[in-house]
Amino acid sequence: MKTPAPLYLIDSYGLIYRSYFAFMARPLRNARGANVSALFGFFRSLVTLLDEGAPTPRGLERPRRLAAIFDPRGPTFRHEMYPEYKANRQKTPEDLHSQVPLVEEALRALGVSQLRVDRYEADDVIATLACACRAEGRECYIISSDKDLLQLVGGGVFQLRPGKAGPGFELVGEAEVKLEWSVEPAKVLDLLALTGDASDNVPGVRGIGDKTAVKLVARYGSLDGIYENIAGIEGSTGRKLAEGKESAYFSRKLIQLERNVALPSLDIETFTVESLDRDAGARALLSEGVRLVAQALSPAAVRAAEASGQRAEPPAPEKAQPGARPGDSRPAGAQSTAPRQAAQGGLFEGEAFATPPRPVATDELRATGSYRTILELEGLDALIARAREKKEFAFDFETDSLDAWNAKPFGFSFCVEPGEAFYIPVAPHGDPPSPFLDPAAVRDRIAVLFADPDLTVVAHNAKYDYEVARAWGIPRWRCRIWDTMVAAWLVDPERASYALDAIVAAWLGLETLPYSTVVPAGKLFGDVPLELAARYAGEDADYALRMKRMLEPCLVQAGEAGLFRDIEMPLLPILAEIEGAGIGIESDVLAAYGVELAEALVGIEAEIYELVGHEFNIASTKQLQEVLFVERKLKTGKKTKTGFSTDVAVLEELAREDPVPARILRYRTLAKLKSTYVDSLGVLAGPDGRIHSHFTQTGTATGRISSRDPNLQNIPIRDEEGRRIRSAFRASEGRILVSADYSQIELVVLAHLSGDPELAAAFRDGRDVHRRTAALIFGVSEDSVLPEQRRIAKTINFGVMYGMSAFRLANELDLTRTEAQTFIDAYFHTYAGVRAYIDALVAETEKRGYATTLLGRRRYIPAIASSNKTEKSAAERVAVNTPIQGSAADIVKLAMLRLDKALAASDLDARLLLQVHDELILECAESQAEEVMALAKSEMEKAASLRVPLRAGVEKGIRWGDMH
Repeated sequence: MKTPAPLYLIDSYGLIYRSYFAFMARPLRNARGANVSALFGFFRSLVTLLDEGAPTPRGLERPRRLAAIFDPRGPTFRHEMYPEYKANRQKTPEDLHSQVPLVEEALRALGVSQLRVDRYEADDVIATLACACRAEGRECYIISSDKDLLQLVGGGVFQLRPGKAGPGFELVGEAEVKLEWSVEPAKVLDLLALTGDASDNVPGVRGIGDKTAVKLVARYGSLDGIYENIAGIEGSTGRKLAEGKESAYFSRKLIQLERNVALPSLDIETFTVESLDRDAGARALLSEGVRLVAQALSPAAVRAAEASGQRAEPPAPEKAQPGARPGDSRPAGAQSTAPRQAAQGGLFEGEAFATPPRPVATDELRATGSYRTILELEGLDALIARAREKKEFAFDFETDSLDAWNAKPFGFSFCVEPGEAFYIPVAPHGDPPSPFLDPAAVRDRIAVLFADPDLTVVAHNAKYDYEVARAWGIPRWRCRIWDTMVAAWLVDPERASYALDAIVAAWLGLETLPYSTVVPAGKLFGDVPLELAARYAGEDADYALRMKRMLEPCLVQAGEAGLFRDIEMPLLPILAEIEGAGIGIESDVLAAYGVELAEALVGIEAEIYELVGHEFNIASTKQLQEVLFVERKLKTGKKTKTGFSTDVAVLEELAREDPVPARILRYRTLAKLKSTYVDSLGVLAGPDGRIHSHFTQTGTATGRISSRDPNLQNIPIRDEEGRRIRSAFRASEGRILVSADYSQIELVVLAHLSGDPELAAAFRDGRDVHRRTAALIFGVSEDSVLPEQRRIAKTINFGVMYGMSAFRLANELDLTRTEAQTFIDAYFHTYAGVRAYIDALVAETEKRGYATTLLGRRRYIPAIASSNKTEKSAAERVAVNTPIQGSAADIVKLAMLRLDKALAASDLDARLLLQVHDELILECAESQAEEVMALAKSEMEKAASLRVPLRAGVEKGIRWGDMH
């Protein structure tokens, strides 16, 4: 007898919720500004399941029978049993709720069966179908992360959990359940009856946690077995069980799945997916702006729709990023945040609501490329001549390392016209070794190109190629640079990834050759046969030139071409030189401080244990929840998947009523400093004893430069601990560090943008602006301002830029909310121009859909049109912050450009080493410190012409920690 096809059942609401909250921090939006995160995530997972399959005991298989199961629209029989069932769940966000019909509509269009039964949850329908499968010897796969469904696993029933880092699935069978829960699937129900389920408001037995429940079920076999032996269970556990018996059995009844739901039909063969209408499904998704999922369903339908005028940009690139690739200008994980949409939309001033422009790909730019190898210098000379004639060429190194300043080239790709690229090897490839060109001869030839100010070199992540070239012996580039990664970031500053693979997939609709399929694990690019290496490398240069053709008009359309040309591109080599220079660090200073921190942590641990009365794992969220909310009975705050939150905001609030949270906060702060900086910075130093941090232009939506590997911008500024860490950074022998730091630059920018006369006067007169604010708010003379009054004014001065609420101000300053609101009202009464500016800015952003900086940098804020009040409020804060913080970032970049140019024109022995927020760190000859300080101050204060003066403070010291 033929084995029936397995049945796949989707826990639809579970997948919808999971998809929505996966993008909670940066929701995916379509061109109308509507949230489509749930729609995107649901169908990305479904298409992956349909086309790539999911794991089974036999390997990957694609479904032939599938149904999507939904919860009823009204209450269930469990609500009749227990009105408080799921009562503590927060109301479903409106923009999530509104996506459910979209999912249903797209499923209908596609032809996927849907089931919903009044009074029964999806879990009960799934249980009924799973039992029907088991009865007829048919396997059943449940797509869900719901632990309640684990009680069904076994006898041919499996759970498929959606992957944590993408659209794939994890197979969960009996062995996996036993490994995770320490009991077999049949006993999960009894386990949950004891522990309860906070998310569903299922009570369980008060005080019985996971570990105790597992021990009890393992020892006594079942809930019945536990209560049959209750007399022998001593101590608090026995008491808790006795008191909670009724609750335990009631909880089991609530959680137990109904396996005999009356369904319209149990004919599983009707749930076929072997003749889906993929074109109709694709059109339904395309109409909501989910282009890449639509294209995965039916490329032909998408092409036809777009040809007829229907255009939609995908919420995010869906192609999984390959692993790190040596010498790649497509860096894996260029940004590790949730994807966000680059929606179609124009950007003209009169338009009601703008969204990021969609780069337009012509058929020519989508055409298949031709990639060849050049093995004669004459051929390279001819290629160079073509580049000189065109005044432009695309370029990409392939090397043996991601560490650009220490990488050795295997070769490079070169492209003058889209669709045609060449690979020039300067080292052997494959086995037996292939021929290659003389590295010195090649280097001398291409160095001439990089030295020509009339030429433009196009590259993706050009900073990497610049650094490889410099390390290879090529002088600092004088040519113009056109970095497609930076351009893509300017066009849509909140994309999930700016890797070439991602933007090529999103905007060209083409797949690149993944590094992981080219270079075997543990091998180098030089181990790849030359023909394959040429194809892979050729794509890099070819696609970079194609992306320039597409992105250039977008920059012009958005008014950002000048920002790109005059600020971001000249800054790129400066950042590269900073990375190459590094900054000296003394590992022994850090090690000594590490010993002090370790002793301090032991002391804080002891204090916590004494207060609590027993030891516990301070780093365990679950154990901390038990201590704070069960033992010490502190007020619970926001709910998370693992219980009540113990994050910083919650602990700060709890610290007002109990000493333990305050010590936990201190413990966390010191532990993080120790692990993140003190224990790791010394290890990260290069062979030259210097830290070479990476400075990224595309790391933030506001335009600020970010730092990574290590992140030097997160070292605390005001705390003594931060100063101790910075004291390990020092100048080389005979040299000295110079710090040039803008004074309150964001407040200066606010004064300029708002034009408020009082705020502007404080800066023009060189007053202490916080003291001035305090005097005006409290109605006293500046000489009479008390330290506490100045602290309140300072907090409000900075907080207003970030939309600080009275609640937040009250928490920070230990005030009542009424007092905090009074101070905020007084601030806006004093600086009425600031209030007017903020109101006008929010209104303008609501109209335009984006905010801009002084230099025209755009940040698109579609959530400002959201009907969700929480989301809209957050968007308004972004709208206010972006022109202020973004303009400050632009000014720092202008200062770097001016200072670099001034140093190059002088005979001073000095160079930039770091950029940290509003501070620039230089290193110079000790004898020239005063001259360098004067030059830095002058150039920084001339960086921009504002209504109020820019002021920079300059200091010098052997160690970074010696300053401010």
